[in-house]
Amino acid sequence: MLKTYHGSCHCRALKFEAEIDLSEGIRRCNCSFCLKTGYKKALIPFDRLRFTGGEDDLRDYKARPSAWPPGDINHYRCARCGCHTFSRGYLDKMGGNFWAVNVSCLDDASEEELAAAPIIYEDGKNDRQDRAPAVTRHL
Repeated sequence: MLKTYHGSCHCRALKFEAEIDLSEGIRRCNCSFCLKTGYKKALIPFDRLRFTGGEDDLRDYKARPSAWPPGDINHYRCARCGCHTFSRGYLDKMGGNFWAVNVSCLDDASEEELAAAPIIYEDGKNDRQDRAPAVTRHL
């Protein structure tokens, strides 16, 4: 079920709202970015995320071209606390621009909602987001 969630970084300088259907799954990936930041994401169309505060504190990190399949990705974090709140990606197979929202930054998603969401594993380490890696327990 599509629901509007409110989210923020750790220090609450960055604020956003996003329309997410958690029943579509929370993605866990083994790429170096997701693995090193503990990123767990929900993918949503570009028009389903809105900034509600702190855009001046938003910082962008663009992954090296070789670190992402054809397309591009920008990872956003708070300049104050360093929390990674979401990423913006572009892939033709996803219809263009999309957001990858860090579900750990959703302030009003209940533990029950997050626990009920199916987990989708991605083998981003090998640019195979369409399948799970051989080992997933560490994700």
